[in-house]
Amino acid sequence: MKRDAACRVFSFVGITRTKRAILFNMIYRILLNSLIAFVSLFFIAKLLGKKQIAELTFCDYVVGISLGSISAEWAIDSGDKPWYVYCAAIFVFFALSLVIDFAERKNPFLKKLFKGSPIVLVSNGEIDYVNLKKSKLDVNALLGMCRVAGYFDLRDVAYAVFETSGELSILPRSDCRSATTEELGIRTDEARLIMPFVIDGLVYEKALRQSGKDMAWLERGLEGKDVKRVLLACYDPAKDELFVKMKNSERFAETAK
Repeated sequence: MKRDAACRVFSFVGITRTKRAILFNMIYRILLNSLIAFVSLFFIAKLLGKKQIAELTFCDYVVGISLGSISAEWAIDSGDKPWYVYCAAIFVFFALSLVIDFAERKNPFLKKLFKGSPIVLVSNGEIDYVNLKKSKLDVNALLGMCRVAGYFDLRDVAYAVFETSGELSILPRSDCRSATTEELGIRTDEARLIMPFVIDGLVYEKALRQSGKDMAWLERGLEGKDVKRVLLACYDPAKDELFVKMKNSERFAETAK
C-alpha cells in the first residue's frame, strides 16, 4: 500500500521511474565532471604560479577565463563529448601560457607587447595628461590611488608611475618623505622576522625549531593557557618575547625565560 502511495505521489508530480533514473544519472555526471574539472584547474593554477591570482596580465586574464569556460562546459556536459576533449583544450591553454611566459623572458619586445610598460602619470609634481589618457584613467582615479598609497595632497608627490600590475608607485618629494634612522644618526638593532608559533590553536613546530625553541618553552610562555584557545602567538627574536592573543580577546606578552 505504501509503495502504491509513493508511486501515486511521483506520478502526481510527473516523475516516473525512468525520469528519476535519468535525473540521478545527470546529477551524478555533473558532480563527477565538476570534481574532475576543479582538480584539473587546481593543478594547472599551481603550475602556472601565484600570478594567476596576484598579478593578472592580459594573457593571464584571457587564459583564466578560457579555462573557466572550458571547465564550466565540462561540468554540465551530457556525455556528447568525451572527457579527453576537455583535457586537451585545457592542456592547450596551459601550454600556450607557458610559451608566452618563456617568450616574454627571452624577448623584451614580446614582454612589452603582452604585459605593457609602466606609465609615468606624475612627473616633477605635474600630472602628465597625455599619459593619463593613455592609461585609461581620469584625475579622480589618480587621486584615489594616491590616497590609497597614503598621499592625500598631490603636491607631496614628485613622481607617480602606473605599473603593469595596475598598482601606482609613488616617489614623494624629498621634503615630504620620512627621515630614516641613518639620517637621524640613530643606531637600531638588526631587523629580524617575527615568527608565528601558534595560529588559531595550531602549533607550528617547524617555526619553533627554526627559532631554537621547543614545546616546553612554548608552554612556559603560555603560562598554562590552553593552546586550543590561543588565536595567535608570535615570537619576537629581537626582544626574546612571546606575544599572545587569545580567542576571547585576552592579550598578554610574556618575556621568555
